[in-house]
Amino acid sequence: MNERLKEIQKRKLRQKVNYLRTELEETQMIFEDSLQTFTKDFSEYFEKKTFDAKEEDSVVKDVEYDIPKEVVNKVFKKIATKTHPDKLVSDKYSDKQRDDLVELYKEAQKSVESKDWSRVVEIADELDIDTSDVVNDDSDYIEISIGTIESKIKNLKQTYAWIWAHTQEQHKENVKKEIVKSLGLNKENKK
Repeated sequence: MNERLKEIQKRKLRQKVNYLRTELEETQMIFEDSLQTFTKDFSEYFEKKTFDAKEEDSVVKDVEYDIPKEVVNKVFKKIATKTHPDKLVSDKYSDKQRDDLVELYKEAQKSVESKDWSRVVEIADELDIDTSDVVNDDSDYIEISIGTIESKIKNLKQTYAWIWAHTQEQHKENVKKEIVKSLGLNKENKK
């Protein structure tokens, strides 16, 4: 396959990851609001029990690539060589250029810590750093991340809280009965 075409396809995948991250963040916020409504509307069935989104369902920080840490570290090392504050002491950089490079360094460092592979690669691309010697094709890793994000979105949208919040008002009573029945709850036998 043409190398330029491969690059365009990878760029599309990275953009899809970024779009899905934004969608996951939005879905998470809606879910949290839905959870509050659900907890309030079903409080008669629960004693002091609150429903919280699990930490592992949090927005972007757990969306990661299954790329070996040493590969990510090699790419980061290449970025650090061009952007680390200690490397920018020469007079060939203006204050603005130095600040911009230091900012990219900090962002790359944060992306490595949060295992945001696509952003690490984007920063390398912005700096015209060739990463082909480290990883030839990260498309598989990106596809895995896309599946992970899509699965998280789907799971949030299948919760009782989400369903309850998105039920039309005229159907609320019937849906409430079904949820109570499904959860095995009743007012006399609080959990």
